[in-house]
Amino acid sequence: MSVKNSLIIVGVLMVIGIIIAFALGFRTKTKDLSDKFPYSKVINNTLVTKHSSYIATNYEHSIIENPYILKMNNSNFCEDCGTVYEIPKGTSLKIEQAKAVTSPVSGTTSNIVLGSVYIKEINETVKFEFYWGENPTYGLYDYDDNYDIYKLAPWQEVALPFKYFWNGRKEVHDWDTWGE
Repeated sequence: MSVKNSLIIVGVLMVIGIIIAFALGFRTKTKDLSDKFPYSKVINNTLVTKHSSYIATNYEHSIIENPYILKMNNSNFCEDCGTVYEIPKGTSLKIEQAKAVTSPVSGTTSNIVLGSVYIKEINETVKFEFYWGENPTYGLYDYDDNYDIYKLAPWQEVALPFKYFWNGRKEVHDWDTWGE
């Protein structure tokens, strides 16, 4: 085999290696959270809403798994989301799974609860996604200083009152001053 043929083979293998590396690096990554607190408390349960919430078709490029997006208020839906339906207090939500989804471009991770709900106006049970759980420290600090918080969900009377640190400790979280 000549040096020229060897260089061509090495070059082709390098290009294939780079393509594989990019494909693996730039894909959406998911992790099942269904057995983790607090998700394990709601998974495979039918929960009754304690507050009104809102649901609409999710923006096509934002869909993780289910076609509808559930939110606590109706002010943050995109124009392309179509009709926004109110889910009244007392409605049953079937919670099926929870996932952490990491975006390939930004590297940010969002926690979503997957479930289903009956929408009276369209006489149909639809599958939804609900974003629940934040890491305000973005995992940037020492392990002991990173924590998660859980905002108000439709099935709760009040939001979970603690910062849940990754090392297992808890501290009271003040939702009244959060975001100021």
